[in-house]
Amino acid sequence: MNAPIPLIELSSLPEGRGRRVCKAGLDLAVFRVGDAVYAIDDSCPHAGGSLSNGKLQGTRVTCPVHGLKFNLQIVCQPGPPTLEPKKYPLQVVDGMVMLAAGGHSPNDHPSPVGKETP
Repeated sequence: MNAPIPLIELSSLPEGRGRRVCKAGLDLAVFRVGDAVYAIDDSCPHAGGSLSNGKLQGTRVTCPVHGLKFNLQIVCQPGPPTLEPKKYPLQVVDGMVMLAAGGHSPNDHPSPVGKETP
């Protein structure tokens, strides 16, 4: 199993907006919505637009290129699976958003919700 990977300080992650983070060979769009943090592939599977630059409404991000919408909370959405960005599990430890252990394995597909721990 892979060790957790530090991605970004929680305090550097703006509420309601995406931030592009490139670590461990991954190009991620990381979002903060309330107490939850989410990570998906930054590249839209349809047109390659940067999802971290997309408009965020609640837990739904809109691709800035063609307007496709992706729900950050739902692992399997209706529609073709090829039009879904991969989601990654996160955890927050001592104010640092971390890619959860094993979350950077190509076979992992869990929901990427994390909350800060004391």
